[in-house]
Amino acid sequence: MEKTYQALVDDKIFFGGAADVEAMIKNENVEVVVDLRGEAKESAYPTDGVKWLHVPLGDNADSPQGQLFQQAINHVVEAYKSGKKVGFHCGGGKGRTGAVAIGTLIALGKSENIEDAEKLAKSIRPVVSIRQPQREALEKLFNN
Repeated sequence: MEKTYQALVDDKIFFGGAADVEAMIKNENVEVVVDLRGEAKESAYPTDGVKWLHVPLGDNADSPQGQLFQQAINHVVEAYKSGKKVGFHCGGGKGRTGAVAIGTLIALGKSENIEDAEKLAKSIRPVVSIRQPQREALEKLFNN
């Protein structure tokens, strides 16, 4: 079966859609799952031994959700820096997931700016496609 999720950083940070969570846990031994779905009521794959962190980002939010994006990026970075394997996802793994991937790459020093991080994220996961409010949230967080 073809993998439909990707490794963003080393083999420690993985990203994809909700349908990929089970495979991330079973194949990659992901220990922390950051769920970006505002619509979620529970983990996409509830299981013992995996920490589920819910950051409720709206998929079609009209306003930038900067604080929530910062929170999601922080969860991913903190899990990574503590030596845990972490996966993050939204519904389809394109918009919210793409924005958090871009922010994570910048926060970890893998990219210097949003444009470079977006190119890198798209080279890893071509379906990444962030919406304007998501871009605005990233600009507020990283264009200082």
